[in-house]
Amino acid sequence: MYISISFHKILPDHIEDYKTNMRVCAEATNQEPGCIRYEVLQDNDDPSMMCLMQYFRDADAYQFHQDAPHHKHWVEISRDWRDRSVAQRNEMQFVTQMIGKTAPTG
Repeated sequence: MYISISFHKILPDHIEDYKTNMRVCAEATNQEPGCIRYEVLQDNDDPSMMCLMQYFRDADAYQFHQDAPHHKHWVEISRDWRDRSVAQRNEMQFVTQMIGKTAPTG
């Protein structure tokens, strides 16, 4: 499994742009054959801080995502929305067993 957790600080003028367009990207990404889960969370205390959680079957599925038209479009439109001084990305692995659960809708 390929797992990546990233934190991004979004510039205040682009928070709503980020959220609106990320929902579109996430919906398309979650339909990819190798995507297990693709979610974005927003910090309760700092609405400009976002956490992207990506779970893919393997590195090839992640690369498929990177090459997908919806992802390339996302990268292009959101390029200038981030505070580049605040970013962190980690590739992760499970220590405990992953339990299949889905996030509530709404």
